[in-house]
Amino acid sequence: MQCQVHNWYMSIPVYQLARELYGDKEGSHATPSEVALTQYVYPEAIKQAPLSSEVSSQHKIYGAADFRRRYPDGRMGSDPSLATPEHGKQLYERAVGSLSQAYIDFLQAN
Repeated sequence: MQCQVHNWYMSIPVYQLARELYGDKEGSHATPSEVALTQYVYPEAIKQAPLSSEVSSQHKIYGAADFRRRYPDGRMGSDPSLATPEHGKQLYERAVGSLSQAYIDFLQAN
Protein backbone atom coordinates (compact mmCIF):
# COMPACT_ATOMS: atom_id res chain seq x y z
CA MET A 1 0.00 0.00 0.00
CA GLN A 2 1.19 3.51 -0.78
CA CYS A 3 -0.29 6.76 0.34
CA GLN A 4 0.40 10.47 0.51
CA VAL A 5 -0.89 13.18 2.80
CA HIS A 6 -1.93 16.54 1.44
CA ASN A 7 -3.28 19.49 3.40
CA TRP A 8 -5.62 21.82 1.54
CA TYR A 9 -3.92 24.91 2.94
CA MET A 10 -0.42 23.77 1.93
CA SER A 11 -1.14 23.54 -1.78
CA ILE A 12 0.63 26.23 -3.78
CA PRO A 13 -2.54 27.70 -5.38
CA VAL A 14 -4.30 27.96 -2.00
CA TYR A 15 -1.23 29.37 -0.27
CA GLN A 16 -0.80 31.98 -3.03
CA LEU A 17 -4.44 33.06 -2.82
CA ALA A 18 -4.29 33.31 0.98
CA ARG A 19 -1.21 35.55 0.68
CA GLU A 20 -2.95 37.69 -1.97
CA LEU A 21 -6.05 38.08 0.18
CA TYR A 22 -4.46 38.49 3.62
CA GLY A 23 -0.74 39.20 3.21
CA ASP A 24 1.14 38.99 6.49
CA LYS A 25 -2.18 38.79 8.39
CA GLU A 26 -2.56 35.14 7.32
CA GLY A 27 -0.44 33.97 10.25
CA SER A 28 -0.12 30.31 11.16
CA HIS A 29 -3.09 29.46 13.43
CA ALA A 30 -6.70 30.65 13.49
CA THR A 31 -5.96 32.08 10.06
CA PRO A 32 -8.40 34.06 7.95
CA SER A 33 -8.18 31.37 5.25
CA GLU A 34 -9.22 28.67 7.75
CA VAL A 35 -12.07 30.83 9.01
CA ALA A 36 -13.16 31.84 5.48
CA LEU A 37 -13.34 28.22 4.34
CA THR A 38 -15.38 27.33 7.42
CA GLN A 39 -17.70 30.30 6.80
CA TYR A 40 -18.24 29.12 3.23
CA VAL A 41 -18.97 25.52 4.21
CA TYR A 42 -21.03 26.39 7.34
CA PRO A 43 -22.57 29.84 6.76
CA GLU A 44 -25.13 29.24 9.50
CA ALA A 45 -22.31 29.08 12.07
CA ILE A 46 -20.69 32.47 11.28
CA LYS A 47 -20.05 34.48 14.41
CA GLN A 48 -17.84 37.28 15.62
CA ALA A 49 -15.58 36.84 18.62
CA PRO A 50 -13.56 39.41 20.53
CA LEU A 51 -9.88 39.39 19.59
CA SER A 52 -6.94 40.36 21.75
CA SER A 53 -5.45 43.73 20.86
CA GLU A 54 -2.03 42.10 20.49
CA VAL A 55 -1.27 39.06 18.43
CA SER A 56 2.11 37.40 18.25
CA SER A 57 3.81 34.59 16.42
CA GLN A 58 7.16 34.90 18.18
CA HIS A 59 6.85 32.38 21.01
CA LYS A 60 7.70 28.71 21.17
CA ILE A 61 4.87 26.53 22.41
CA TYR A 62 5.29 24.23 25.40
CA GLY A 63 1.97 22.40 25.48
CA ALA A 64 -1.72 23.28 25.45
CA ALA A 65 -1.75 25.28 28.70
CA ASP A 66 1.23 27.34 27.56
CA PHE A 67 -0.42 27.96 24.18
CA ARG A 68 -3.62 29.21 25.86
CA ARG A 69 -1.59 31.50 28.11
CA ARG A 70 0.42 33.01 25.24
CA TYR A 71 -2.41 33.06 22.67
CA PRO A 72 -5.66 33.46 24.63
CA ASP A 73 -7.83 33.91 21.54
CA GLY A 74 -6.00 31.16 19.58
CA ARG A 75 -4.40 33.39 16.95
CA MET A 76 -0.77 33.08 15.91
CA GLY A 77 0.10 36.08 13.76
CA SER A 78 -3.31 36.08 12.08
CA ASP A 79 -6.33 38.33 11.71
CA PRO A 80 -9.34 36.06 11.18
CA SER A 81 -11.66 39.08 11.10
CA LEU A 82 -10.58 39.50 7.45
CA ALA A 83 -12.33 36.26 6.46
CA THR A 84 -15.46 36.23 4.30
CA PRO A 85 -17.54 33.38 2.88
CA GLU A 86 -16.70 34.69 -0.61
CA HIS A 87 -12.99 34.24 0.14
CA GLY A 88 -13.83 30.79 1.48
CA LYS A 89 -15.46 29.85 -1.83
CA GLN A 90 -12.34 30.91 -3.74
CA LEU A 91 -10.09 28.98 -1.35
CA TYR A 92 -12.37 25.92 -1.53
CA GLU A 93 -12.33 25.89 -5.33
CA ARG A 94 -8.54 26.18 -5.44
CA ALA A 95 -8.15 23.46 -2.81
CA VAL A 96 -10.48 21.06 -4.65
CA GLY A 97 -8.62 21.64 -7.92
CA SER A 98 -5.21 21.27 -6.36
CA LEU A 99 -6.05 18.18 -4.30
CA SER A 100 -7.81 16.56 -7.24
CA GLN A 101 -4.75 17.08 -9.42
CA ALA A 102 -2.46 15.74 -6.69
CA TYR A 103 -4.63 12.61 -6.48
CA ILE A 104 -4.54 12.11 -10.25
CA ASP A 105 -0.76 12.59 -10.25
CA PHE A 106 -0.45 10.05 -7.43
CA LEU A 107 -2.52 7.47 -9.30
CA GLN A 108 -0.55 7.94 -12.49
CA ALA A 109 2.80 7.60 -10.69
CA ASN A 110 1.85 4.30 -9.04
